[in-house]
Amino acid sequence: MTVFSFPRLRTHLGLLCALAALSLGSLSGCSSQPVATSDLEVGDCFNMSEEVLTGKQPAGQVERVDCSRSHNSQVVGIKSLDGSSFPSQKQLYDLALKQCAQDFQDFVGISYRDSRWDLYPLSPTETSSKDESARKLTCVALTLPPNQTSLQNAKE
Repeated sequence: MTVFSFPRLRTHLGLLCALAALSLGSLSGCSSQPVATSDLEVGDCFNMSEEVLTGKQPAGQVERVDCSRSHNSQVVGIKSLDGSSFPSQKQLYDLALKQCAQDFQDFVGISYRDSRWDLYPLSPTETSSKDESARKLTCVALTLPPNQTSLQNAKE
């Protein structure tokens, strides 16, 4: 999976990386479950590593956690990618910008631009998209500092 950076996310990248690393360090002793990003579902809470958030490695697998545990990410929407050809990076970015903003508003209850949360999409790579189950755009709310509740209908 590829992580796109939206402008607001890039402006806070230094803080984001430091807090992501801290949040992942606090997982010892917490119940977590490794899961492929293509298997995430709407409402799932998980922790995204610093390497994935900064684009240094693809988002192939994450640690899914109960939303009452410390987490930095939550799935707010999923869109299947139709068609037989792999979309260009620009097509994926444009779709993510439109689809994820709407999914965020529907899930959280407030516009992404009016919230205090960041938003990022996970999209398949050309290689992973050959697997039909991985041909989807996953819209994720980033909660830094880490959160211990679900963002569903949080309206913040």
